[in-house]
Amino acid sequence: MIGSGYTTSYLIYAIFLALACGVLILQVDVRGFKKNNMNKERKVSRALGWLLIVTGLILYAVDLFLK
Repeated sequence: MIGSGYTTSYLIYAIFLALACGVLILQVDVRGFKKNNMNKERKVSRALGWLLIVTGLILYAVDLFLK
């Protein structure tokens, strides 16, 4: 039905994926790189993990603001 006001938004899935991937990167990748003394890879993984977490939180705040 066109114009009924019902829409499907995939933003909540993107938020969940960004937060989940960020946490998993910080927990799994960073720990493995630290154990193997791979400092450059550890730093990049930490930056990517935190970037995903911050992105997820910003998207969540925008989603709350728009509703």
